[in-house]
Amino acid sequence: MRFKWWQLALVVSVSIGFVVLLYVVAEFGRLRLVTAEGDVRRAHVQLARVVDVYQLLMDAESGHRGYLLTGDPAYLEPFQRADGRIAVITRELAETYKGKDERVRAAIHELGTVAAARMAQMKESMAVYRQQGPAAGLKLANFASRHETMARFRELAEITREYERALMASSLEKWERELTLAGRLNLATLLLGLVLTVIAATALARNQRQRAETAAELQRQHDELKSQFDAQAAELTELARHLQHVQEEERARLSRGLHDELGGVLLAARMDVTWMQRHAAGDDADVRNRLERLKQVLDQGIELKRRVVEELRPTLLDTMGLLAALRWQSEETCRRADLRCTERFPDEEPQFNRAGAIALFRVVQEALANVAKHARASEVDIALELTDSEVVVTVRDNGVGAAPTDLNRARSHGIAGLRHRIQVLGGRLDISSTPNRGTTVRVWVPLANVSRTVGADDGDSGTFATIPWAAGSGPAA
Repeated sequence: MRFKWWQLALVVSVSIGFVVLLYVVAEFGRLRLVTAEGDVRRAHVQLARVVDVYQLLMDAESGHRGYLLTGDPAYLEPFQRADGRIAVITRELAETYKGKDERVRAAIHELGTVAAARMAQMKESMAVYRQQGPAAGLKLANFASRHETMARFRELAEITREYERALMASSLEKWERELTLAGRLNLATLLLGLVLTVIAATALARNQRQRAETAAELQRQHDELKSQFDAQAAELTELARHLQHVQEEERARLSRGLHDELGGVLLAARMDVTWMQRHAAGDDADVRNRLERLKQVLDQGIELKRRVVEELRPTLLDTMGLLAALRWQSEETCRRADLRCTERFPDEEPQFNRAGAIALFRVVQEALANVAKHARASEVDIALELTDSEVVVTVRDNGVGAAPTDLNRARSHGIAGLRHRIQVLGGRLDISSTPNRGTTVRVWVPLANVSRTVGADDGDSGTFATIPWAAGSGPAA
């Protein structure tokens, strides 16, 4: 059974609603706890202020008595610290109850007034002490009115402290109630979450089974398509190898035909023209000029034939090997394009098979052709290097380069042909280029795939004997 879209939408909506509800409950409990905690903190601060006022006045009273008994000014330090500080604390404490509990605010205000009166009495006693002596000061300090003021202060301070303790106890009680409420809300949310989790788990388990069945079907289709793709890829690779072989053989056939037939015709015509120059009767300058021009045209035709033959199938590749053919190709290209060429080849050439040799040669040939046509370079470096397992061919120029998008255009057939030719040999081709910083073409081919097979000399590079002047313009006339 597959889920319908509205069923999945319902499951998603319920899940989202649960998450929102969980957040709302948690936030609600958090806000109530924050409020309760604020009340507790406020009650604690207010109680601490009442205690501070009481302690300051008690310390001032003790210092006042000590000064009257000993006359030592050091005893006045608690009094001086309390002077002014008591008024500030009582004023701040009264402000916290403004607009809330006027009865308590009036009591705190009276507490401040009594404390101020008691401080004034102590100042008066100390003034009499300085003017009339210790006896007068102590006498004034022991008046009944002084004791009544202090008793009233203690009474008001105790009332205020009891009120603040009650307020703090009430705040703590409220905080505990909020904790209990938050715990119950969290428990209810947890139970609801468990119910939704069971529902979601059931839905997900069913959906997982459906996905597993779909994945198995997709995997089966993928394996089937992959096997078809692999078979077609192998077939196309084999077809490409065959087409490349047929192309190279056709080029070799055309090269031999041009060399043997057209070369023979042009060579015979040139020999006849040379004979006519030697045996022509008379001294007609116009005839001699025309024969000389015809001889030059035949020489140009023979040179063109040689160049076309070498482009189709380098004779040096079959007679002298890959390195000789690469040297000839670089010299020809650099001479025609006015480039400065640098070659780096191994001292000893390994025995390449025919397919490997012609593939590597075509890579260098195509790369040099691109340099000559498009790069606008002044230098080109050609290298063939051997490792234990690979042959590495590199062609690097200092030309204008190209953007990466230009190298991967759909109509870059030359690059695509090179890449496919190298892939047939199991190698890889990399072309890196940066605008105004040149281009580098590098090929890696497994050495085993291009090396000569023992006992198979008929298919190897540099093993076909021909007449010595097969790659040249022919014997001297």
